[in-house]
Amino acid sequence: MNKTIFRLLFLAAALGGSAALAATVTVLVSETAVRKRPQFFAPSATTAKLGQSFEASGPSEGWFKTDSGYIHQSAVTAKRVRIAAGESVGGTATAEEVTLAGKGFNAQVEKSYGAKNSSVHFGAVDSMERRAVGEGALLDFLRAGGLLPEGGPK
Repeated sequence: MNKTIFRLLFLAAALGGSAALAATVTVLVSETAVRKRPQFFAPSATTAKLGQSFEASGPSEGWFKTDSGYIHQSAVTAKRVRIAAGESVGGTATAEEVTLAGKGFNAQVEKSYGAKNSSVHFGAVDSMERRAVGEGALLDFLRAGGLLPEGGPK
C-alpha cells in the first residue's frame, strides 16, 4: 500500500510541476533575440517583435524555451496581452507605454524622477536607445575583450 501511495504522490507532483512550467509568453519590448541556447551571447535563432506570443516552458534560470529557441524573461510576460506595434491599448496607452509600464517605468515615473534630478537630460537616454549594434559587431567586441563565456559562440 505504501508503494502505491508513494507512486501516486510522485506522479501528481511530476504532473503538477510540468503543468506549472508551461505558459504562453508575449514579447513586451520592440524586438528581442530568440537565442539558440539560454545565454545572452548565444547566436540568434530569430527575432521576436512586440506583441508576438510563444508557447513556452520555464522560466529556467531566467529563460523560457520555445519551439524557436530561448527567450529571456526580461523581454516577455506570461500575462495575457493583446497589442500590436503602433496600436493603442484600451484607447489611451500606446504599445510603447505598455512596454515601459510593464517594466515599471512610465511618463509619471519619468516626470517625478526628472523633477528630483534636474541635471538629468533624457535626450541623451533617447539617443542611446536609438543606437543599434549588430550581433556580429557585438560578438567581435566580446571576443576581443575575452568576455565570452566558455562554450560561447565561435
